[in-house]
Amino acid sequence: MPTIETVEPQPGMLVRFISDLHYGHERCEAPSPAELAELVLRDGVGMLVVVGDLAETRNCPWQAEGKRLREELRAECRSRGVQLVEISGNHDPDVEPLLVRFWGGRVVAMHGHALYREVAPWSWEYLRNKEKCRALIADYRHRDHLLHDRLELSRDMCQLTTPILRREGIRNKYLRGFMHCFWPPQRPFNIVWSWLTCARRAERFARRYFPEAQTVVLGHFHRFGNWQFRRRHILNTGAWFKHATPYMVDMKDAQVLSYKRVK
Repeated sequence: MPTIETVEPQPGMLVRFISDLHYGHERCEAPSPAELAELVLRDGVGMLVVVGDLAETRNCPWQAEGKRLREELRAECRSRGVQLVEISGNHDPDVEPLLVRFWGGRVVAMHGHALYREVAPWSWEYLRNKEKCRALIADYRHRDHLLHDRLELSRDMCQLTTPILRREGIRNKYLRGFMHCFWPPQRPFNIVWSWLTCARRAERFARRYFPEAQTVVLGHFHRFGNWQFRRRHILNTGAWFKHATPYMVDMKDAQVLSYKRVK
């Protein structure tokens, strides 16, 4: 299974980046693939890049629906003559590439979960499986200097744990929501800290593993963002998820044309 791929768009091709559709998930707010196509497969787009978590394809209650909707989006792209590039996220580890280089490596797109060895240190999946996760991280640590192995660690971490349902063991919906967001106590702290530091973390990651990249496009954090670090541009495309906002990045010949809210 290839971990890193190189894609060379045709000169002058409009390439559009989105992420975190989470098709199949109970909190997904993405429109149907046909409706989504009307929103994002227009304006002369020649290539659509989904920067991870297109659908829920892990071993979870939403897997079948996620895979069905993913196939529908793939069909929409084919019918419109748009090249679809999928990048693996922590919710769809069955997708092959974890990182894609565009335009000779001047642009790099990755979901963003590899920025953390724990993938999502705020998640219930990690918090409830710390021992197994830490053992896996320790096994990879001596290979951490290699980008391929750092990316493969993120895939293995995703396959090690299964999603924790928000309703698990709690009937009252208000208590369920409170527990999901605020328990254990370190969970909300870790979420907010990840939002505040994700851009700086991405810049350090790029400096270490692909310093030639001028632009890095991420998802994963469900918070849109646009940051400039001297010569490197970091962009996050948000999410089509409850309490989040989806953004898209348009690029042509390695240059950012626009960064805008989708809906």
